[in-house]
Amino acid sequence: MQADVETLFSKHGQTVAALARSMLERIPGDRITRVHEYAARLDASAGTVQAGLNYLMSVGAVRLEARGRLGTYVVAIEYPLLWSLAMRRPLMGALPLIYSRRLAGLATGLRTQFDRLPIDLELRFIRGSGQRVQMLMAQQCDWALLSRHAALLSPGVDVVAELGDETYMAHHVLLLHDASGSGIHDGMRIGIDPSSSDHAFIVRAICRGRSVEFVEIDYAKGLHLVMNGVIDGTVWSCEDVPDTVRDLTVIPLSMDEYPELVALGVATLVVDKGNRAVASVLRAAVNATELREIQQEVLDRRRPPAY
Repeated sequence: MQADVETLFSKHGQTVAALARSMLERIPGDRITRVHEYAARLDASAGTVQAGLNYLMSVGAVRLEARGRLGTYVVAIEYPLLWSLAMRRPLMGALPLIYSRRLAGLATGLRTQFDRLPIDLELRFIRGSGQRVQMLMAQQCDWALLSRHAALLSPGVDVVAELGDETYMAHHVLLLHDASGSGIHDGMRIGIDPSSSDHAFIVRAICRGRSVEFVEIDYAKGLHLVMNGVIDGTVWSCEDVPDTVRDLTVIPLSMDEYPELVALGVATLVVDKGNRAVASVLRAAVNATELREIQQEVLDRRRPPAY
């Protein structure tokens, strides 16, 4: 439920927005600031503050319970609606470039779940986990999608949700231009995407102990570069290799040999460290179980990607 224009731009509306921002930091069971303290902080009358609280309760954004001298406590909060009233802008998320059907399924699931809520979602598609984290730190987005591996390498973020195994990427393989290739050998030109901490990590891992030349690439162009012999090989996802591709060697990477692949496959939603407001909105909006079901429908081509 969106607030009407008159409410948003009046003094009452400004107070409602400020109170909503304050409530975004709360959880059920918290005692809220007293009305006269809010009034002093917001340079508003006690009557305006009380009217603002009443408005938040009337639209279902928050449920409060007065307990006499003990104060007023939060009973329930609808975080997406609070965000709409508090911020008056979309919630902005940074996702990877959609180069795979798996990521398209994840984006479709997120869009589907947010479309049911009284909050607008804006998605930005940014190459490289490092760049997405930088956007987060610069407050150019509210949350980002990373692998668990990338999230663990980013001390400035909090993980709000892990979406499950193989939600980010699955079935890693070594692609080789030589159709009779058997693995990594000295002297090979191996494609590595330095903007992706995930790709850089696994490529260096499989090349450990070999004298190879690393060639900087865009991960999304890896298959094309291997097919055309620009590079001798790179790591890719098997499910993103079209069935029509021939004359390449595709070697599956084993999780037993490379246990790090598990963390590379888990999608996580992260926020700037300490950002309780966005974390609360995401936890209220995202159902990981349903998200995986929608992703699988997209993978199985039972649902078209829509994000």
